Amino acid sequence: MTQFTQAKLFRQSCLAAAVSIFAAPSVYALQDLSDEALSATTGEGVALTLENFKMVFQGPNDRSTASSYASGMVDPGKNDTGFIRIIPTGENYEQLGQRAYDKIYKAAYVDAYQQGRVTGYNGVYDSTFLSSKSTYETNNATRITNETIATYSTEYRGRLVQSYLESPTMKAYYDQRYADYYDGSSAGLSFENDGTTKESITPFLKEKSQAAALKNTYEMIELLYGNNSTGNLPTTSTFYKNYVSGKITRSNIIDTTKDAQLNAKAAETLNQLATDYAKLEAQKASDAALATVKKNAEITAKQIASTATVSSLRSKADVFIYGLALSNSKDKNGKSSLATRYTDQGFNWGTAENPWLFHAGNQDVEQFAKDNKGNVGYLAIEAPLKKIAADDASNNIKLGLWMDVFSRSLNSSNVVDPITGAPTSGLDKDYRLRTQIVANGLSFNGSQVRIFQTLKSTNTNYNQTLGLASLIRINTNDRAESLSINDGDLDARGMRISTAARSELDDGTAATPAMDRSAAPIFHETEGLYLYSPNINLVLGNMYQPFIVGSEGRNIILEVTRIPNVPSIYSKIYTYYTDIPGNTTGTSGLTAADFKGSTCNVYSCGTELKANSSDATALYQGRNATHSSIAIGTVERLPGNLLNAKSTDTATGVVFKGVNGQSTNLGSVAIDGVLIQHLKIRTTGL
Repeated sequence: MTQFTQAKLFRQSCLAAAVSIFAAPSVYALQDLSDEALSATTGEGVALTLENFKMVFQGPNDRSTASSYASGMVDPGKNDTGFIRIIPTGENYEQLGQRAYDKIYKAAYVDAYQQGRVTGYNGVYDSTFLSSKSTYETNNATRITNETIATYSTEYRGRLVQSYLESPTMKAYYDQRYADYYDGSSAGLSFENDGTTKESITPFLKEKSQAAALKNTYEMIELLYGNNSTGNLPTTSTFYKNYVSGKITRSNIIDTTKDAQLNAKAAETLNQLATDYAKLEAQKASDAALATVKKNAEITAKQIASTATVSSLRSKADVFIYGLALSNSKDKNGKSSLATRYTDQGFNWGTAENPWLFHAGNQDVEQFAKDNKGNVGYLAIEAPLKKIAADDASNNIKLGLWMDVFSRSLNSSNVVDPITGAPTSGLDKDYRLRTQIVANGLSFNGSQVRIFQTLKSTNTNYNQTLGLASLIRINTNDRAESLSINDGDLDARGMRISTAARSELDDGTAATPAMDRSAAPIFHETEGLYLYSPNINLVLGNMYQPFIVGSEGRNIILEVTRIPNVPSIYSKIYTYYTDIPGNTTGTSGLTAADFKGSTCNVYSCGTELKANSSDATALYQGRNATHSSIAIGTVERLPGNLLNAKSTDTATGVVFKGVNGQSTNLGSVAIDGVLIQHLKIRTTGL
């Protein structure tokens, strides 16, 4: 970023000379005002009033004696081809070239990357996973099976034997055998031979009887379900007759089940190990494939981007503002319409008692930092003051224009017609925005702009540069609270932005009339965005918080300077809202009365003004408000100078209308108490 290394002083005498030169060509429009009339105005300076004023930009016609509106021709707006052309210049082509390279590189990279994923990446993971898993299983199946048998065979067989041991059949056998050993049956003839080993023990010994009975039970499990299922099992024993005969089919189910469980465990282990191995191999192959795809995409993108040129980029703008017109909102029949841009009727603006005023003044101010004070001289351009009482007569200005805005390629022709100042080629309808703006009932009364040199500052952008304190007031309705969608005169106070032509034949022949001196388009009678009764009051800078115009290198800076954390400065700007719970002035030592900020709206704009000090009451609204407001449509004023957008069924403000006559009413809008804490606009690429 380029910055100033040395502050440039702005001489007030130069500023005064510039303004006087600017004002000189309008001397013929000055009205002779008497001393009595001037004594009733606020301030001193050069006064100006407009009487029966009207104007419209139309194309050159040496044979014309009046505008097309005065001649009574059909569609007089077709002659509204006088234009103002705005051509942004100073493009940074090096920066633009880099942007073009980056844009083409990015697009080429994305295309190559996506194509590479399809051909060289998608499916790599899956195919590698399957092949790696199969290879691992083939190479390790025998090893895993043997390791599983060695590890789990005894455990699995023991669990199966234990399950039979706990079965009702084997518990009954154990109890019988224990009783035989404990009561001495094993020593006598009553001890039955059931195929198990007869133990010789002394009767009535519990532990030895239990051990012998358990040993015989394990033997019986093997005879019935285990590895001795084919051995001799006498069929004459009581146990066989009661529990085995016809109920149990002898087979080695224990070892068969154990082998099946071992095989399942081996398969599960092999599958898990093979899966883990395959995932690692697949991820490595996938990463390698993706890296190759990215590398190839970078190579391809660089090759394509190296041929990039900025000549075909549409980064140039070309703006044509046609038919700029100011006239009375009402036509010769006393009607107001947003379907036409010009009425051919003049309007008056300002009176001898309340004129436009160009004057000089000075004010003691503090700017940017604590105790940074000084007496600042300024030049002021002030529109007539806005009356406190509702004044419908002042809402009498109609503004109309239409424009073509083009996006042009850098290699488009820059040849200009020496007579009209228009290009001879290079404009394309496909890259054009065509729009019309019409506003009725406008009043700029109460607006003012002060031009001055700022005080010294440690910020080089703020230091003794061109400063502005501006109040822009665009109002249309002093009684907007009663506005209704059913009113018959909505067009008398409103703004319309439209784009549709009346028909395809009415949209002109060339890309823009300046190229071939053809007729202007005729816009559709109703289509567009309607803003009914807009009241816009904007504060852009003040004497304590200047709006500066400066530069950084070759870039233009427009900045509403930052409000410093200095009580003696921000108290002149901020508003103290007493209705906010817990609101306090903090430790600054200020009271609520010290905060001088207020909001500007159609009803009030700061401290009210008297025409002169001898007046008993103030007649005009002030000009020292610090907060902005925007109201559109049915908006009422509440106590405390607050605005409220009404939400009744008939409330209106923002309305869309189509070419088919259908309309959509979005209701009213109120944006109140807007304070710009800091705003900076910086052009780039210049």
